[in-house]
Amino acid sequence: MTLGSGSLRAANFIDRAARRVGAALVAGFAAMVVYVVISRYLFSSTPRWAEELPRMALVWLTFVGAISGFVRGTHFRAGLLDLVAMPAPLRRGFAVLAWLASFVFLAVFIWTGWKLTQITWSHQTTALSLPVGLFYLSLPVCCGFALLGLILKGDRA
Repeated sequence: MTLGSGSLRAANFIDRAARRVGAALVAGFAAMVVYVVISRYLFSSTPRWAEELPRMALVWLTFVGAISGFVRGTHFRAGLLDLVAMPAPLRRGFAVLAWLASFVFLAVFIWTGWKLTQITWSHQTTALSLPVGLFYLSLPVCCGFALLGLILKGDRA
């Protein structure tokens, strides 16, 4: 699977965008947690959204971060395969196998995530009355971007 340099640039753009969105979510999550702790212990008042909003940010943060892992090809390898002295064709075979497994994994998560989102969209969270499906929407959205990045990058991770 050899794709042009334009597709590689697009995959790198998805990776950079995911890292930036992830950084913003980390900053927002940290700010929310600090605010909740200060409110609870300094002012003896906990905001209504103290559990739901940070939890939602954490769920989205997790899957946004996974986009970068799939685009870079680090989910399966974790850098260990490169340390093992194997013949190049065998390493190449493992890389293709990891790419195919990632493709199937992401396709399944897109489908099941979309079904979960549809099932839970009409339910509301307790404190903020947000659709519960917003939590599950992170699955098809982020796995869709990860799959797109994976396809655009090809097996050159």
